[in-house]
Amino acid sequence: MSQFEAPATETERSVARIWGEVLNLSEVGVTDNFFDLGGHSLLLHMVHDKLGASFADVPSVVELFQHTTVRQLAQRLDHGAVTPARSRARNSRVPSSLSRLRQRRGGE
Repeated sequence: MSQFEAPATETERSVARIWGEVLNLSEVGVTDNFFDLGGHSLLLHMVHDKLGASFADVPSVVELFQHTTVRQLAQRLDHGAVTPARSRARNSRVPSSLSRLRQRRGGE
């Protein structure tokens, strides 16, 4: 088990407070894992809703599954979504692929 590390930034404090409310815990550290603290998918939806009341750019619920510590989620909230270059390149080809498919089908 890791040693308790208190939230240091305003975002970390906000995330830790929200997790504490949802999980009914008085203290949540920045390296604590949401699921190890007793969290599950339904509680994660509650976290998502509470984040929406405090932050403008809230990650999707799927992203919350990927950012399982206060620190990880706070960094995501502070810096926004980071899309790998390969994913951006692949996504940028989709419209032209769809265009070619439509041409083959007679311009549907």
